[in-house]
Amino acid sequence: MITSLRAEAGRRPILAHPKDIHCIVFHVLVVAAYGLAFWLYLHPERAGITSGVSKAAFIAASAIMLGWISGIDVGVNFHNHTHRRIFRRSWMNRWFGRLWTVTGGWPSFYWDYSHVVVHHAHVLGPTDWTLPRRKSDGTWENYYKYCLLHWPFRYAVHFWQDFRAGRGGKRLRWRAVKELAIFAPLWLAPFFVDFWMAVWLWLLPHYIANVVVMGAGMYAQHAGREAPNGEHSLRHSNCFVSKFFNYTMFNIGYHALHHTYPYVHWSDLPAKHVEMKPRLIEEGAHVVPFGYYRGGMLLAASAGRGSKRAHETFEAQHPDYVRVDESPDDGGVANGNASNGAADALPRSNTTTESRGARSTAGAYGKRVSHTKREETHGTESIDRRVSAASFVDD
Repeated sequence: MITSLRAEAGRRPILAHPKDIHCIVFHVLVVAAYGLAFWLYLHPERAGITSGVSKAAFIAASAIMLGWISGIDVGVNFHNHTHRRIFRRSWMNRWFGRLWTVTGGWPSFYWDYSHVVVHHAHVLGPTDWTLPRRKSDGTWENYYKYCLLHWPFRYAVHFWQDFRAGRGGKRLRWRAVKELAIFAPLWLAPFFVDFWMAVWLWLLPHYIANVVVMGAGMYAQHAGREAPNGEHSLRHSNCFVSKFFNYTMFNIGYHALHHTYPYVHWSDLPAKHVEMKPRLIEEGAHVVPFGYYRGGMLLAASAGRGSKRAHETFEAQHPDYVRVDESPDDGGVANGNASNGAADALPRSNTTTESRGARSTAGAYGKRVSHTKREETHGTESIDRRVSAASFVDD
């Protein structure tokens, strides 16, 4: 076995893209951080944790840090793997993926399904249940309500409904059962070592990862935007172009391009963004100079205190991406994306239009789709067709 692996490694690289080594290193460091936190909890004297106060401080600091890095590891790092598998061998992708998402409280198959089949294929459409719910006037629900309820409560309900309905046939349903059976013992293992250790340094970090990191990120990515259509296919996402943020977050801020060209490798997104800048400006894509953290704080302030200033700051277009309307009727005034009407009632989105990628895959849950690179055509035709449930994890 080992000899054959070495021989194969000598013939071709193990990684599909050389820069994906960063993804592996990041995940290994996350696992090591959990291991260190567990060890310190079980051997408090080694770290000078000798009182209730010091133990509480250790738990609080560890839970926040572990939650933060777990949210990045799954919501950003594994997210990239769902679109571009990092290994060349399917069994490596399958098993590394299964181990990858355990530290974020997710079975890899379930995260893949919700993100690719539900979110990417139907972004901002009525069947995209990964995003906030809408009120009768089309505006999104409160920021805090979404973050607190979407995981695991709403997701569990939707998974049950989708898998129970048999979308894709019995194969998908049984695949969901199988993946949950693999995930459960892995995720529950820390509870058999020490129950309270698992509660404070396993369950709590996973809640922080999904509520504070991934929930806030999902909200910020699409707040105030509209579903893609033929004329404006780049208005579905907010673009966060802070260089430091993207450098440290696997370029997740270039979100409009990621949704339109999901097969583009995460390391190539900055160059793709430069290439697409004229089109971003022309179509009125919303671009901001900060990252998700700043965006999340502005949305939180807008939701919690009703801060008009926070709302305006979030909706202000990056000065380098303001479209100049040369129409004589408008007197040649500059217009950013905030003028499209969607931003007037942040967070708002189009509730009637789904992407063409969604319509093209709506009935294809059971159809096998090969993971091959498609021509990156203009508009949403390039939305990832790897949305077949049958191709998840075993592609």
